[in-house]
Amino acid sequence: MGIESDQVVYEYLSRVGDVAQQRQLPSSTRMRLVSELRNEIDRHRARATVDSPAAVRRILDQLGSPDDVVRSAG
Repeated sequence: MGIESDQVVYEYLSRVGDVAQQRQLPSSTRMRLVSELRNEIDRHRARATVDSPAAVRRILDQLGSPDDVVRSAG
């Protein structure tokens, strides 16, 4: 897994955490959500033939925007 690809993931997860906090989700819910997303992203990346920032963005697009993810979780 490349540093640039990891950075894309970190930025996405950070945004999910920020949106969850703005929507006043409990801390434990935010932590669980980010952890579950991280695990899901890692599983997708492990199965991918290429680990580039573009490939990671495609995975994140499939998961949905941070707003959509938080809305579904909350």
